[in-house]
Amino acid sequence: MLEATAAVLKGLGYAATLIAAGPVLAAATLRNVPSAPNLVWSAGVALAMTAASAAWLFLLRLGGQADVVSMEAIFLSPLGVALSLQFAGGLWLAALVRGKLALPGAIMVVAAFGIVGHAPSNGSLAAALVMLHVVCVTWWFGGLCVLLLASHRRGATELGELAARFSRQAIVVVALLVAAALTLSAILANFRFDPASDYQRGLLVKSALLLGLLALASVNKLSLTPRLAVQADARSWLRRAIALEMVLFAALIGTTSWLTTYQSPHDHRAGPNAAAPIAIVDAWAPAMLGGARTGAAYMVITNNQIADDTLRSVSSPWAEQVTLHTSISDGLIARMRNLPNLPIAAGASVTLAPGSRHLMFSGLYAPFVAGDVIPLTLTFEKAGDVQAAIMVLPLGERPGDTHDHGEM
Repeated sequence: MLEATAAVLKGLGYAATLIAAGPVLAAATLRNVPSAPNLVWSAGVALAMTAASAAWLFLLRLGGQADVVSMEAIFLSPLGVALSLQFAGGLWLAALVRGKLALPGAIMVVAAFGIVGHAPSNGSLAAALVMLHVVCVTWWFGGLCVLLLASHRRGATELGELAARFSRQAIVVVALLVAAALTLSAILANFRFDPASDYQRGLLVKSALLLGLLALASVNKLSLTPRLAVQADARSWLRRAIALEMVLFAALIGTTSWLTTYQSPHDHRAGPNAAAPIAIVDAWAPAMLGGARTGAAYMVITNNQIADDTLRSVSSPWAEQVTLHTSISDGLIARMRNLPNLPIAAGASVTLAPGSRHLMFSGLYAPFVAGDVIPLTLTFEKAGDVQAAIMVLPLGERPGDTHDHGEM
């Protein structure tokens, strides 16, 4: 239920971002555009409320205790920074929509997308690309809002001139959008296409929707815009085309909400494969206390190859660094020691377990919460990259534990 609520809140936040920041960004480049203060004000307030609701939902997932530890876990994490930017940006847009200082609010809203999520976790280049992508999409949607409003308020000549300016600028914006989208998709897909990946299939759906938007934009530019000043029916056809584009934008928002909530670029839905060169079994991690800054994960790694292999490194989009450690006893004191690699003999299994060898996640953008699925990439000397998914369990539980929670 909480996961579905998170998806809905994300979708509402994406929609509010387009509606609140879009006309502001479009007005920054288009001259003499009709304002939409009531629309931007409403969307700005909705964006602030959505960000606050998302923070409250995260607090519930941490146990619902509004103590200092939980507050620090929320607002001192990248997720908290992003929500704060959306909240402040939404209020900024609502308060200053009628003035000339609305642009900083739009920038704050867009910047939030470069702080947390699948793309930013892949490095600064991916973060910059996702912000460029969001700016272009938001400007495009905002320009459509401006054109739709002008179609009801402006004469044929003025509407034609505005549509022509929008079309000229849209060529550059769309070119940047396509370049950013293709490069970002390649980075998230690790520069290879896997038809079995739900995440990559979702990217294909987004690409198809983008192609539909490009087709409609081409019709607007090549057919409808030149007719606006001379044919009376062109205005109504422009409105229909814009309405259809907004439907495709809504589909893009829904697809993106589903991807960012339920899928991961490193998804591994098929589960362990005993016949694979390297099999990862019972990968799990305990839920973290609210104030924790690092997390641990455990699993069984089986080398099904005929030759010995060595685990060289581990990475996850959820953390800045994942390292291999082992716990050793020094008298009555347990100490952790970093392991540079982990040899695994042919046909043998190695167990990572509490009190022994384990993976340590540092620089997490949010604490592990029960029910989370953490994507993981293990790089072996011979087998190469092996994808895995870690299930976060409630504190005190282990894989194989069963509980009867009952139904209402």
